[in-house]
Amino acid sequence: MKAIDNLSDAIDVTRDFLTPISVGQWLRLAVIVLFVASFGVGGPAFSGGNAGTVTTDPMEQGGALPVVEGEIPTSELLFWGLAFLAVGLVIWLAYGFVAAVMTFVFLESLRTSDVHIRQYFRAHLSRGLRLFLFRIGLTLPTVILLVGPILAIVFLAMGGQGALTFGSILVFLPYAIVIGLLYGILMQFTSIFVAPVMMIEDRGVLAAWRRFWTTLRANWAEYGVFVLLIWILRLVAGVAAWFVVSIVGLILAIPFVVSIVILVFVLGPIGGILSIPVGLLGVALGLLLIGVVWAPLVTYFEYYALLLLGDTDADLDLIPDQRAAARAESANWRTRPDETGPSDRNSIDESDDSSGWIDEPDETDEADGSDEEGSWR
Repeated sequence: MKAIDNLSDAIDVTRDFLTPISVGQWLRLAVIVLFVASFGVGGPAFSGGNAGTVTTDPMEQGGALPVVEGEIPTSELLFWGLAFLAVGLVIWLAYGFVAAVMTFVFLESLRTSDVHIRQYFRAHLSRGLRLFLFRIGLTLPTVILLVGPILAIVFLAMGGQGALTFGSILVFLPYAIVIGLLYGILMQFTSIFVAPVMMIEDRGVLAAWRRFWTTLRANWAEYGVFVLLIWILRLVAGVAAWFVVSIVGLILAIPFVVSIVILVFVLGPIGGILSIPVGLLGVALGLLLIGVVWAPLVTYFEYYALLLLGDTDADLDLIPDQRAAARAESANWRTRPDETGPSDRNSIDESDDSSGWIDEPDETDEADGSDEEGSWR
């Protein structure tokens, strides 16, 4: 099965791409990975809610209601709340747009085996915009499908038509899981299968989806196995990667924490100001560490997907050269024992083939008219 066979081929292609190690290329790849990786999660991550919410009345606990001096500046709080919300939304949209373009930067890097950010970013700006708009168009109805029932349950409970209980929320969970899984699969398939189709055939997102759909429908078993394997691999790799990031990150954070403490306690307010760039540098190095650790894993996952796409539809092969090189190398490796170990082969087959060698006429002996049988042995 191609989805299983490509697991080993993806290792060969990834190794050829990452070696010989180039520090500059690896760091550029790490920056790209920060935008395109799911970091061990097969689909979108959903918040677990506020675990610290107080649901009991303070008077029931024997306490007194807090006394607030003066009026609560409701309008001012609303203004700052909306301002922070607007800033967060702008940052999220900006990150999403850059991530969409970086998807094609990553694919182009894998296709050419040469990592460039600015050059590929400019070349795929329009494709990235179309992918970004598609992701927004897919995310908004998903959020409505998830948030709508929750708001309905809350409003019914507030109107006295039902109680907001753990049981009512538990009934909602299977529905949320199905919606989340479908959303995750659509987003992942768009990034790793449809985006390459957009590059190869210069199509829009919907046209590329229609083109890929014929391949997906004809090879649904292959892609079903792929989904199962890729989620298992991401889970296992994610645990290992985050373990490494945690250990190395803790060691890396020690000098920054010590420096900030010294600046604050020795220089006072001035030290607090000086500690801001130190903290920002530490955060930047921490993010770069995450990208460096995840770079080979994300590269392997993407090559695995591209190998499957090309095997199921040769017209959609984005990496024909890397595929051929890896499989030629794999074929040479499999035949190497027969080519480099004749003594082992002779020792194994000696009992079966020795008689044939004895009976085989020696051409040199026949030419010389010699009757010394077996002298050539």
